[in-house]
Amino acid sequence: MSTPEILPKPQTALSQAVSVPNQSTPIPLPLEDLLGSEEHFSIREKFKLVHISDLHISFQHYREHIKSFRLLLRALEEDGFDHLLITGDITSTGIADDFFIVREILDRARLLSSHKLTVVPGNHDIFGGFHRAVDVLSFPEGIRSVDYDRNLNLFAEAFAEAFEGVYRPFEDAFYPFVKFVGPFAIIGLNSIGRWSSLKNLFGSNGSLDDRQFEGLRALETSGILKGHIPVIALHHHFNGTARDNAVGNNRWVRIEMQVMKLRKKKKLLRQFQRLGVKYVLHGHIHHNELYNLRGLQFANGGGAVYDDFVEFLKYNVVECADGECHLSIVTLPIPFQQRVTSVLGREKLRTMSSYLKNEVPIAGQIRDAISKPAVLL
Repeated sequence: MSTPEILPKPQTALSQAVSVPNQSTPIPLPLEDLLGSEEHFSIREKFKLVHISDLHISFQHYREHIKSFRLLLRALEEDGFDHLLITGDITSTGIADDFFIVREILDRARLLSSHKLTVVPGNHDIFGGFHRAVDVLSFPEGIRSVDYDRNLNLFAEAFAEAFEGVYRPFEDAFYPFVKFVGPFAIIGLNSIGRWSSLKNLFGSNGSLDDRQFEGLRALETSGILKGHIPVIALHHHFNGTARDNAVGNNRWVRIEMQVMKLRKKKKLLRQFQRLGVKYVLHGHIHHNELYNLRGLQFANGGGAVYDDFVEFLKYNVVECADGECHLSIVTLPIPFQQRVTSVLGREKLRTMSSYLKNEVPIAGQIRDAISKPAVLL
């Protein structure tokens, strides 16, 4: 798959507010500058890496998420942290106006800088999403014409400051990138697959192109990760498809298996092991949880501000001190703001189930209506 073409910036309020370096080449910094002045930061020093995901900010559709995000950042400021990682679906629409809202919130929180913030894209940041049940039928055809490269560029433009000073193994590829913060080497990946009528009908399935796999192999042989704890940041999940409270709902599991999966997971896991990765932080499924696979520790941050059955603001944190690092979920005593109604969610999934049954041969086994809380693909 070819590397995304770097397109001219669209003339929007967002592009006027942000100055973006050439997306195709890494900012040239000496190795000692990339590693930082800390001379291989010791994990005996305290450091808190906070992880959240799936904010789904939208002024038109989910204004309550804006309020939840602000409340979450206010709580994080009070708790104290060193670096914030957001693993995609930062907006629900992928439009410049909503990216501008997020930028404004981060800027006011003094987080719009590379040493404080790392981001990777989610499927909503590239393809947007459907927000009414009736839109399920037209959504696949609508996103067929989405300019994937331009929208990926828009995401990079929206958070240009967060990409400053990162290391890239290849000059012609924006992902993967490596950012050194505290004891960590955060490896950012783009897991958003291009649209395909057979493999990515709703734009919500994940995959890495060949160039990203080549980049990961280059990192393996470069030695640049030595002395740091490798942390993978991407949007898609690895631990199956169903949430804990829906394991018994086989019909929902079958739907998720078709439209929310990550391809080549086993190949990725083997590469992560060779890189010495300790943590994999992601989102996509709207539920915060910790789990282990093949000796790696995973954290899903997708239930940070809404849709999780634990209806309180929350975040994941990797905290290092006294020579050890620990991964945990922190649930705040602050409820979600005006949670999306389950009635809308059930209707959306009924319509999607019917669509898949009639239009996608591989999903012909999916039948009848679905009873399930609201989910944004």
